[in-house]
Amino acid sequence: MGHQTNINKRGSSGFTLIEIMIAMAIFAILSVLAYGGLNSVINSRERTLVSMARLQELQVTMSHLQRDMQQIINRPGRDELGSTLADLRASQGEDLIIQFTRNGLRNPAGIVRGHLQRVAYKLDEDKLLRLSWPYVDRASADQVVENTLIENIKTLDLRFLDQQNNWHGNWPALSADPNSPVALPKAIEVKLQMEDWGDIIRVFRVSR
Repeated sequence: MGHQTNINKRGSSGFTLIEIMIAMAIFAILSVLAYGGLNSVINSRERTLVSMARLQELQVTMSHLQRDMQQIINRPGRDELGSTLADLRASQGEDLIIQFTRNGLRNPAGIVRGHLQRVAYKLDEDKLLRLSWPYVDRASADQVVENTLIENIKTLDLRFLDQQNNWHGNWPALSADPNSPVALPKAIEVKLQMEDWGDIIRVFRVSR
């Protein structure tokens, strides 16, 4: 009889309601912690991807600026109305922040044209645009190719280092003689003010 009583006690043993509720509470807490950790990892990955994409945009922009400015040459052009375009012009407050003639235009398709190109940069609200024309002496405004390089830009400021190692905010410099030819600057400083990363400054040597 005593042996039968022990069997009944072991058979009826199990989890009480309180134990089940405690287990469920612990499971819920662990689930919340696990979800929070996973969500943090996902958000961190998304921020990393956004930063990498932004960095790539900046690198492409600086690559365009470097290639363009290192290829600036002394070659005036003409606009649609036949007016003379300076080989290099940059002035505060103008629609085109900088415009110039550059050499080294690639021609992988073998199109019959020269290797010179007219290039300009401008800000359209918060977008930095690169404008290019296939010819230095352009006949139509429809020939312009406009590319957005990077967005969320506040300002693009330029400085020019002349042959006497003096910096100027405009080119030709305001002190330059308008009746005398102006040599190209030795270097151009580019200051890009970004909404998220602040000021990015680069100095590009101008080949002569």
